[in-house]
Amino acid sequence: MDKHKNNISPKDGLPDSLKTFQGFDEFQIFTNLNEEEWRMPFEWHEQLEVFYVLSGRGQFYIDNKTYVFEPGDLFVIGNQELHKSQLVNNEPFEAKVLMFNRQLAETDPLQDEVNLLSLFEKREPGFSHCLRVNEPLKKKLEFGFSQLQEHYDHQNRYSSQKIKSLLQWILLEIKEGYEDNSPYSKMEDASHVHFKPVVSKAMEYIAQYYAEEITLDRIADFIGVNSSYLSRVFKQNSGFSVVEFITFKRIWRAKEMLLYTNQRITDIAHSVGFNNVTHFQWTFKKMFAMSPGQYRKSPRNYYHLEKY
Repeated sequence: MDKHKNNISPKDGLPDSLKTFQGFDEFQIFTNLNEEEWRMPFEWHEQLEVFYVLSGRGQFYIDNKTYVFEPGDLFVIGNQELHKSQLVNNEPFEAKVLMFNRQLAETDPLQDEVNLLSLFEKREPGFSHCLRVNEPLKKKLEFGFSQLQEHYDHQNRYSSQKIKSLLQWILLEIKEGYEDNSPYSKMEDASHVHFKPVVSKAMEYIAQYYAEEITLDRIADFIGVNSSYLSRVFKQNSGFSVVEFITFKRIWRAKEMLLYTNQRITDIAHSVGFNNVTHFQWTFKKMFAMSPGQYRKSPRNYYHLEKY
């Protein structure tokens, strides 16, 4: 019997195994370049997110909806909304991503009646996460993103107040854009985001013990099912094999440790379950298009690393 048999059970609601950005500060802005064999399982986080497509095309699954996106499309993602983006026909895409805590978007109710959080929280039936940005708004947003990125990339001039002011201006422009937004015609139901109990249990187990020597047989024994059955249903329901999901959890945790700690790369690799550092570096680069060392040295990480 597995020694962890009585220590784990899947939580109600969102799978805790899919929670990301757990070491988060108040704000991040970065560019995602997704290409070749890149894939991402569903995720959710406590932070609010703005996702703006710079180039390429792809699909976005948010909550129970599916969207096909192209350059100039913008998405608002609330906290605790299950979502993922993916390639279409292996065409790469690039997107600007803003992640922030809700406190940065809150305005003084005595001075301003505008609720910038309504886009993320108070939604009418049939709400579309996707905004097709027109040319005037595009110019404003791209200027705002460039100002945020420039300020965020310089650790000695990082000011929470300036970040907050720029962010709120951008959110106000987005809110006004959504008010004039026409219905998104390609939105489809995405009921497949609901995970079967056996898959949820496997995900929760992996989330807790990914750093150990866990195998398909060990996970199947914990759940009480045949390993062949678990392998098949996990792939069908999540789109990932069990091994791929274990690797994802290890690499994503390593990414957060690179961002929020000063631990050596070798130590990080071992702590997330990689015995071979070379394999860890190769896997990390395949997923994030840069080596662990390059990721740690990228400008967007300066502010976080100086705090630890």
